[in-house]
Amino acid sequence: MRRRSVILAALAVAPALALAACTPSVPQPVAAVPAQETSAVTQVQIDRIVPETFAELAAADEAADASLLGERITGDAVTVRTMEYAIAEVDGAGDPDVIPEDMQAVYVTDAETWPRVMVGVTEAPDESTTPVVVLWVQEDVESDYRMVGWAHMIPGATLPAMPGVSVGAPMVDLQDAELQPQEVLHGYLDYLRKGNGSDYKDAFEDDSYRDQIFANRKQLRETAEKASGTYKETYEPNLESTYAIGTSDGGALLFAPVTVEGLFTVEDGATVTLSSLDKSLISGSVEDTVRHTYTDLLVISIPADADALPVAVAADHQLTAVSAK
Repeated sequence: MRRRSVILAALAVAPALALAACTPSVPQPVAAVPAQETSAVTQVQIDRIVPETFAELAAADEAADASLLGERITGDAVTVRTMEYAIAEVDGAGDPDVIPEDMQAVYVTDAETWPRVMVGVTEAPDESTTPVVVLWVQEDVESDYRMVGWAHMIPGATLPAMPGVSVGAPMVDLQDAELQPQEVLHGYLDYLRKGNGSDYKDAFEDDSYRDQIFANRKQLRETAEKASGTYKETYEPNLESTYAIGTSDGGALLFAPVTVEGLFTVEDGATVTLSSLDKSLISGSVEDTVRHTYTDLLVISIPADADALPVAVAADHQLTAVSAK
């Protein structure tokens, strides 16, 4: 039987969803004056951590070598940057994300618990790109603050007001009975998986990240169905690396790394024709199945008001692996 060729478009391997549009809002931290400083990190320390982080990133970017990362940058941030360097080697495939060193605002947690978190919101990289939310984590007293991920703000999103640097924000337990950060994440991922078939479809404000996820998935499913195939996605949170920090009004800002896998399979004697980018990145011999793995960071604002809906305020859809069989 003659084998048909099904083109798996570059849509499937876009390293990040396009999130450029109207400017998001970034409130300055609420500058309460405490009797004593209660935050886990001081402004002097912030002024050292940020430049050291971006000096390390600049050196790695200059050499396009992720092995130069590790002192101030770790975890998913290294995984994502490694793939960005690989993508940049493909002619015309695009450069790594520009993450500005200049910060509009920096939020820190208090000194009550471990791990501790620091969040920076950068200036916009350019007129067509939204600011970047950068996440640092200090695991224990022996560790440095290290960048573990970043995500562009969603167009039109507003970050909640946060406590000032001298006070620090409280860490919010993922099982908190009132704010329920883990349940919020469960609901959002359920909606991503099921769309309008989810029980949580009306539980969140609209955002362009999920809209583009749905649009991409629809196109890929239609392409697979032409060859009697399928396209399926899975969404798995990394709860051990998920953090929630308290806002000034009693809400929470949730930072959740999520692994997304898209499995494109064709049948009835068809073969998959890959984009030039996929061909350069793929591991394994292509027959009838291609798997794309993404390492996403979601930032969700959970309001204190129980009648208000949570909303994604920053998110990136970052390709980190392509495999086949």
